[in-house]
Amino acid sequence: MRTADFNLWMTGVEGLTPRQRRLLLAKLTPDMETEDEEDPRDRLTPMERRSQRGLSYREIMRLLTEESEYVRKIIDLSADMIISVDENRCIYVFNRAAEGVYGYEARDVMGQPVDMLYGDEANSRLVVEQMRTVGFFSGEVTGRRKNGELFPVRLIAARIHNAFGQVVGSVGYSRDLTPEKRAEAREREYHSMQELEKLRRDVEQITRHDLKSPLNSVIEFSDLLLHDSRLDDETRDWIRIIHDSGSKALRLVNLSLDIFKMERGIYKPVPRQTNLVPILEAIRREQDSLARSKGLTWELRLDRRPLPAGTPFEVMGEDSLCYTMLANLLKNAVEAAPGGGTIRIGLYRGARVMIEIRNPGAVPEAIRDRFFEKYTTMGKPFGTGLGTYSARLMAETQGGGITMVTSETEGTTVTVTLPAAPLPGSGASQA
Repeated sequence: MRTADFNLWMTGVEGLTPRQRRLLLAKLTPDMETEDEEDPRDRLTPMERRSQRGLSYREIMRLLTEESEYVRKIIDLSADMIISVDENRCIYVFNRAAEGVYGYEARDVMGQPVDMLYGDEANSRLVVEQMRTVGFFSGEVTGRRKNGELFPVRLIAARIHNAFGQVVGSVGYSRDLTPEKRAEAREREYHSMQELEKLRRDVEQITRHDLKSPLNSVIEFSDLLLHDSRLDDETRDWIRIIHDSGSKALRLVNLSLDIFKMERGIYKPVPRQTNLVPILEAIRREQDSLARSKGLTWELRLDRRPLPAGTPFEVMGEDSLCYTMLANLLKNAVEAAPGGGTIRIGLYRGARVMIEIRNPGAVPEAIRDRFFEKYTTMGKPFGTGLGTYSARLMAETQGGGITMVTSETEGTTVTVTLPAAPLPGSGASQA
């Protein structure tokens, strides 16, 4: 046998037991005496050597080749990267997983220095030094793909010895840590966002609390002035505006705290018989200036007929929630409607009453599926995306619901359903 073949053969049988290696060695070199001082009982007898002389070198090499092909298939099926190098640290095993991660084909790297796969020389030196001193390496290193991209790698490597205990190379099992690192980064970002959200809520709660005192002072002082008989009518009107604005601001501050509770499901509504007609009239007066500037008109109907003067339309709900919910929806309708159209409000009686608010404009297609989600807005310079979101919360908190239908031809209709108030004489209890 040639020396090169013998060395190749000895490297290929590294996985065999010492006894199996000596059996194969005896078959190839029947006249060679085999000594084993450490375990004499495991030595081959002359009879054993003679019984194995019928197996030729060619047959042994064929068996080794078949075994090598079997091992190669197992290596290629591994989900982890398997890379092996010889004693000169040149690559001679590069499985399919390694091809997929590094971007090289096996034939491109065979015989090349393994340093080409490291992100920098320091990583390579670290592995070499630890392999030299302790015989293995386990840790994280930086890899370099074919396109030059650096990425984190988890590497476990160990030296390979032949039958005589000589180091003939090393093998490494590694995994691309990029997906894990990205997941960790997303988790850190998520926790950071949670902390920021908590901080925001804390600041909002403090702000709400701190705003109440000055607003109460504005309301109370303006109320005292309104009772001053020395004021002329014009001054009294100005003070009334201050009083009403302060009251509205305080109501909004209190409502923001209520919305916070609604989001967490801890708000406890106190429904009462609430007449929506005066609420709708008040909101219409507030929005009338903007509506007139756009040439819009109003239409209010009860069961598809003009609403007779003085006719109530009662629901079981909270006055402040109903007011804010309808104010947000009507304000959105006026802002979204094209000039010259009509804002139609339809009231429908039944076991559950319905309020339809229709405008001739269409909701942009990009936000239709998330119309009632938080911070959804489009095309409004100062829009916050909270109006329809808070309207949905308030409708659901009062035991109702809300839907939206929109199209380019029919415009947009938002429908709110709420529990109906008991009819007079029905005997139902009132909250």
